[in-house]
Amino acid sequence: MIRPILKSLNSDYSIGVVTYVRRFDTFFKPLVEQLEKYFPDVEKNYVLNGHYDTPAQEKYLKDAKEFLAGKSTHSVKAYMENQPLSRCMNQLILNSKAKKILIMNDDITVGPLFRPFLEAQIWRYPFFVINKSWCHFVISKDIVKKVGWFEERLPANGHEDGDYALRMGLLSGKSVIPDQSSPKVYCLGIKNIVADNEDPGWSKYSATVAGKYATANDEFFYKKWEISKQPLPQSVSVANEIWCRIRPGMETPNFYPEVTF
Repeated sequence: MIRPILKSLNSDYSIGVVTYVRRFDTFFKPLVEQLEKYFPDVEKNYVLNGHYDTPAQEKYLKDAKEFLAGKSTHSVKAYMENQPLSRCMNQLILNSKAKKILIMNDDITVGPLFRPFLEAQIWRYPFFVINKSWCHFVISKDIVKKVGWFEERLPANGHEDGDYALRMGLLSGKSVIPDQSSPKVYCLGIKNIVADNEDPGWSKYSATVAGKYATANDEFFYKKWEISKQPLPQSVSVANEIWCRIRPGMETPNFYPEVTF
């Protein structure tokens, strides 16, 4: 029988969540209540993404700020217009006072077992995804120093994780394995609902793939990355089956050159 450690081993991390108007009541509010219950002393940062429905967005931002005002919230970044998911995740890193950030999707539930399992492992690694899913991952500012920021030129949702994993692979020289990370970290007490993006804020300028991702992100990803079935110079392999390299002139910019950690 697994017996999780019952006291905090590491408090130098923050929690960050991105949400938008169509998920506020259904997913975001219940998750915040769970975080308040199980992580009352941990720094929490939120990004309220924008939407093309201006009246609904104005009401949502007002309701969300009132809802979060009574919570143990460190920062809230709110947008009227839709922003790339990568930019929102970068904001969670920028606004964190801690060295490590647990970034989670909003369509997640957490229970009492999650914190002890997380904190028994979070101090060991500078980066890891939880339960083999980028829907919940921990990243340190040291990793951001080495790899860079999430790719904000991806205009909406999709490929944020793939782009970052490939860039980490380029630095480490190791093959990237889809849906896995090294080390492998498993936690009980956390569940990803995997909800579709209902009427996302970017739906006015991009079609949707698989109910969650923007075709505009597909287009940018394959514009940035050259894909080959044969090894390429300065490339990283994916499961030793395909090789990827950044096309000349498409290198990831430093989106926040003024920031030092």
